[in-house]
Amino acid sequence: MKRILSTLLLSTFLFGCSSSPQDEQRIKSTILTSGQIQGDATSYYWYTRRLQQSISASDYVTIGDYGWYKTTYRWEKNILVEAVREGEMLDKTNELTPYFMHVRYNGNGEAVYQRYRKDGRIFPLMPNQLAQFQDQSQYLITKVENSNKEGISLYQGEWDGETFYSCNGEEYSEVEFNQILPDFVVARLSGLDSFISFLGEEKNRNKKVLKMSELLLLTDDSYKCVERSNLIEE
Repeated sequence: MKRILSTLLLSTFLFGCSSSPQDEQRIKSTILTSGQIQGDATSYYWYTRRLQQSISASDYVTIGDYGWYKTTYRWEKNILVEAVREGEMLDKTNELTPYFMHVRYNGNGEAVYQRYRKDGRIFPLMPNQLAQFQDQSQYLITKVENSNKEGISLYQGEWDGETFYSCNGEEYSEVEFNQILPDFVVARLSGLDSFISFLGEEKNRNKKVLKMSELLLLTDDSYKCVERSNLIEE
């Protein structure tokens, strides 16, 4: 009888300590950001994970005069199950043409649903395009995780020469521009109100000081903050 009672108590204890889907949902998600410049392309990245599992991610990429796109990715149990992208690309007449892509994958990484619409017409997605979402989503995760290890995040906002007003409502009294910048960029930063986006880290939280590691964009202060895209319906 004592052995049976002990077994019941142990089972109850283990059951009470096991996590449930509801428990996992209550655990706060971690949102990480990064970005980069590669050639003509400037990229912004957002990534959400929970319990070391990928939940969702987004990118926003401009490619000079060649167009732009934004994407939303979704994972289940660290497997990419859906990706949606919209943007504009140059057509044969050098005009920007809108396009839209939507792909769903099964647990084996096979595309079980696909839709590609460009300039109002429907086209099939090629195998390399389907694989591209897999590759780019993994690259995004690696890039953001590496930035996070170095304490680097994406910052956007207005700079008036003395104070940086970030898009998330924070104000920083000082920004250290440690990257070697051209003279005309330095002159603009010191004399004109500007919108800037950059990769950097908080050097002194108490004094609200940022240290910039890579400048992504510098333009006039009429530019709007780039928001994280959410193209996948819940």
